[in-house]
Amino acid sequence: MSANEKVAVQGQGQGNAVVVHALSDATGNTAVGLVEAAAVQFPRGKVGVSRLSHVESIEQVKAYLDRYVPLGEETIVYHTVLNPELRREVRDEAERRGIASVDLLGPAMGMLGQMLGEEPLNVPGLVADRAGRVIRTVDARLLS
Repeated sequence: MSANEKVAVQGQGQGNAVVVHALSDATGNTAVGLVEAAAVQFPRGKVGVSRLSHVESIEQVKAYLDRYVPLGEETIVYHTVLNPELRREVRDEAERRGIASVDLLGPAMGMLGQMLGEEPLNVPGLVADRAGRVIRTVDARLLS
């Protein structure tokens, strides 16, 4: 099964199992990682993730949704799209279809941009070189 194929979820159709969709203009690892971090807080097998990676146009998103999200299916689209126009189009398309959507990257980049007084690079696929960037890590349990 390819990374873009829909996954079966144990218990789906029994009222509370869902398949959510991770869309990205790069690999989709960030979106899938965040969804998985949230999903582990629920019973195993209740959340499946279907990924669409390397998105370059709203037409690709529409084709994906047409194929993998039946009309009226309750789901969520989580997306990490850098291009502000495409990000807006993804949100608008999800809304038009009655699908909840969550922009996982836009708000974080917007806040950083405001603080830094700079626009983000908006280059998909960049990987963080974390050497020297983490200033401190504190285990909160040690503060009590």
